[in-house]
Amino acid sequence: MATKLNPQVIYCGGPGDIAGTMCSWSSGKYDASEVSETYSGQFFDQISAQGLSALVISTNACKKLLNKGLITVEHRPQHTAGKSGFGYKLAYMLHWLGVIGTILRHRPRVILIADCEHWWLLTIPAMFGVKVITDLHCTFWPRGYRSASLYERMLQGLNGWFWRQIPIATICISPECERQVHEIACGQVSGSLLQARSSYQRAHFEGITLPAWNADSFVLMFAGRVERNKGVFDLLDVMAGLHADGQSNISLEICGGGTALSELKAECAQRGLDGCIRILGQLNSSEMRAAYERCHTVVVPTTAYFCEGLNRVVVEGVLSGRPVVATTVCNTIDVLPRSVIVVECGDKPAILAAIKRLASDQNYYKSIRENCATEAEQFYDCQQSWGAALSRALDLVFK
Repeated sequence: MATKLNPQVIYCGGPGDIAGTMCSWSSGKYDASEVSETYSGQFFDQISAQGLSALVISTNACKKLLNKGLITVEHRPQHTAGKSGFGYKLAYMLHWLGVIGTILRHRPRVILIADCEHWWLLTIPAMFGVKVITDLHCTFWPRGYRSASLYERMLQGLNGWFWRQIPIATICISPECERQVHEIACGQVSGSLLQARSSYQRAHFEGITLPAWNADSFVLMFAGRVERNKGVFDLLDVMAGLHADGQSNISLEICGGGTALSELKAECAQRGLDGCIRILGQLNSSEMRAAYERCHTVVVPTTAYFCEGLNRVVVEGVLSGRPVVATTVCNTIDVLPRSVIVVECGDKPAILAAIKRLASDQNYYKSIRENCATEAEQFYDCQQSWGAALSRALDLVFK
């Protein structure tokens, strides 16, 4: 890192192409690769508005260093890909110790850290007077499935102590994130807890035609990574059950890539479900828009083995005017209570029953669909955005 860099803020984001977002942002353009407004773009807006200098560190696998005015972006790979067990944990810890070394070298006024695992490590820069803002996009455990393992109890004990003592503010992407902070901190949370929502532009969804209920053809959609912990294999049993019940009018489109895509295709063919399931693979933005227009309902069957903050596919389904069937771990019940039908993780009969009712009861389907427009408004409201929450958090440090 260049020795001349003297950031007032260091932001550690996720694995996204933050350098690419920086190029779009600095030229006044919207990042066309994303449907929602990027968190890094909102960060750049707030830093620029307050005239601050910043270093942004991404775990993107493509190593890169980019400077634009008072903001520097570094892609610093985490080197955890392909590793598991001790090898993964070692690579993870080495990465974060390196990040903490960078923080101590530059001594910014404040650090903004997104979705760490060993949050207690941030006590180290706090001991040197660096303020800490934490940014939660995932929960600590899948909702309703807190682990009782010794490792998890020890980790959550350390993290709970950290949250009782250190953060000046915590940005929470959902009420469930906030609830879990209270739980690990035994109700004694340091600093302000700030709710935020993902932000979207109306233009991305305004032109999508509202679905018309059709008893002869009812299309479901799964969107996202094709992995077992996302629950997509559960949908094979659901579709088999629907067709065994004579619901041949119901079909499913699966949109997305992932490590289990080939396995999913093979199992679908082996079970003779090719006639009712279309596996489309990874789609671009225009193809996804067309898929939303074809479907009547979005199904998000995330399992109890995956932590969500607030599932974006659920949100985007509602913004598209589609009723959604989702599991409890998607954490939508507090945010989208009337446009999402919530079922327990792995409860395939409940998913099947929800789909059958939507596909057979026109009035019920219409009532759920009409709730979408009202509940979507929070995701267009700039006052509820992540950027607005960040502005309030920075004010606690600089004003």
